[in-house]
Amino acid sequence: MKKEHYIVVALLLMVFGEILTIYSEVYASKLPGRVMETPGMFIKPMFLICIAGISLVMAYWLGYQGTGNIWVVTVASLTLLLVLEPIVIYAMLRELPERGALIGFILGAAGLISTVAL
Repeated sequence: MKKEHYIVVALLLMVFGEILTIYSEVYASKLPGRVMETPGMFIKPMFLICIAGISLVMAYWLGYQGTGNIWVVTVASLTLLLVLEPIVIYAMLRELPERGALIGFILGAAGLISTVAL
C-alpha cells in the first residue's frame, strides 16, 4: 500500500472514531440519573466507544506509517476533534455554546492553529 493510501485511510478512520467517541460521550451524558438501578443503559455507549477506540488506534498506526511523524497524526486528531465536536453536539442536542464555552473554544482553536503554524 502506498503512503498516500495509509494517510487517506487513517483520516477516514480518525473521522469515524472521533464522531463515534463524541456521540458516545454525549449519549451517555444524557442518560437518566439512576445508574445503579439500570446499569444496562450504558451498554450501547460502552460498545460504541470500544469501536471508536479501535478505529482511533488503527488511525494512529496507519497515520504514523504514512507520515513517519507522530506529531502530524496528533495534530490531525486534535484538529478533527476541534472541528467535529461542536458539529456532533449541535446535531444531537441543538445546543449552542454559551459565552464562556465559546471563548474557550476560540482560544483553543487559536492555540491549535499557532501550534501548527509556528
